[in-house]
Amino acid sequence: MTLYNILVLQLLSPSLFNVFINLLILRLRHLGLRCQVGCHFVGCILYADDIILLSASVTGLKHMLKCCYDVSCELSLKFNWSKSYCFFVGKSDKSASADLYLGPDSIQWSLRAKYLGISYHTGKKLTVNTDFMKQKLEFFYGL
Repeated sequence: MTLYNILVLQLLSPSLFNVFINLLILRLRHLGLRCQVGCHFVGCILYADDIILLSASVTGLKHMLKCCYDVSCELSLKFNWSKSYCFFVGKSDKSASADLYLGPDSIQWSLRAKYLGISYHTGKKLTVNTDFMKQKLEFFYGL
């Protein structure tokens, strides 16, 4: 591969990723699980390559995970299932221990979640920690 080809791929990579990830969003929306705010679909929240799937039920989440796996196979993309986990908000019940899979890989349940520097912990109630000091230090001082 020539240096020119490598540079073109590096320049196009974010745009190509956006095209591919848009297909995933459209497929998730068309599942009809109706995770909405007003008339806007909010069943998945994305920032770069970090994805949150939101579902009102474990059954809906199973369908969403299957959709993610199917789209990733079609597009030759791979999810890092070892960094993936399930997190619930609300009353705990038997469904919070249901086995969930991303293709052949099991996704574990967790009482804690972290997304974009915000930590969430569920228990008797949801707690949120928004301490951005570590991110500020990394940004300003490269620590």
